[in-house]
Amino acid sequence: MLLDEIKKMGAFDVNACCSCGVCTAICPLSENGDEFPRKMLRYAMVGLEKELLGSPQLWECYYCGECTKSCPRQADPGGFMMAARKYAITRYSVGKIGKAFYNKTLAPLIYSFLSVFSLIGILLISRDPNGTAIFTIPEIYIHLAGLVLGTFVIVIVIANLAIMYRYISGTRKFTKNIEAWVNSLIRVIIKEVIVQERYSKCSDRLRRYAHLSLVLGFILLMIATTIDYITATRPISGIVLGFAGGIMIIFGSGFFIYQRLKHREPYSIHGDFIDWAFIILIFLAGCTGFSLDFLTGLSAVVMMYIHLTVVFDLIVTAPFTKFAHAIYRTFALWLKEVQIK
Repeated sequence: MLLDEIKKMGAFDVNACCSCGVCTAICPLSENGDEFPRKMLRYAMVGLEKELLGSPQLWECYYCGECTKSCPRQADPGGFMMAARKYAITRYSVGKIGKAFYNKTLAPLIYSFLSVFSLIGILLISRDPNGTAIFTIPEIYIHLAGLVLGTFVIVIVIANLAIMYRYISGTRKFTKNIEAWVNSLIRVIIKEVIVQERYSKCSDRLRRYAHLSLVLGFILLMIATTIDYITATRPISGIVLGFAGGIMIIFGSGFFIYQRLKHREPYSIHGDFIDWAFIILIFLAGCTGFSLDFLTGLSAVVMMYIHLTVVFDLIVTAPFTKFAHAIYRTFALWLKEVQIK
């Protein structure tokens, strides 16, 4: 059953739900008759998978936890929404590959294999023709590997979005006005990605700033990487942006690690391997990358190996893990903007 499959993705007790409507009344995102999140709950309870996976509302939730805190039956609707999004990621992924990453047994093995594979590759390209380790990696190899890896991820993401679009387009119609599509995309990127307007409706301001710090940090790092790639030398602008981006993702990921360790909020109480792996990899990527600007000699080389391995794991798994929610959420909100009411 659909509900049983979703339960495998998280801890919640939706069977306790008596449809009292408190979650809808308390949710800051419930507006214009959306019945949010009750509609998602009903879809799952009666087995309407296509309707659930085809609903953009599934991706509006930030898991602020207000509904879970207010539920008189402790049904944990916020936990359900989180689990439903994980289930959606497995269903949207090409060949249902994403399902393996949410398997408690397979996930650690996958990450271990990817780490070993990456490390072996790094060691091979950092040796001279005579087989002597020279503890250096030609920059061209790093850029080439980045291009190959980036292309792979982009292709997979596009394929996954095509599957997601098929589900959503099966439940609603969209405008054919190209200008409306372009304007809506720009509006969503500014309001929901850069400013994160909906997140501001949640009462936990610090959490919003931490999440915003992560998003903006990645944007700055992407710009810094692009500058480094297209220029012969490292300009001061790229260095400054890299520093700023590194600090921001360290702060953001560090905040969420701290919250998960404290278990104070509903969203931080339950966390499986994939949740921890995602946030820890981000934190390690920030710390190792940041430290490379200060280390020298052998310590810098070792740190470079660790950094590249962490970044490889983070990027290659992005289309199948929690990282994907950044793309899926943006796409879902964009489609909601252009749907015919």
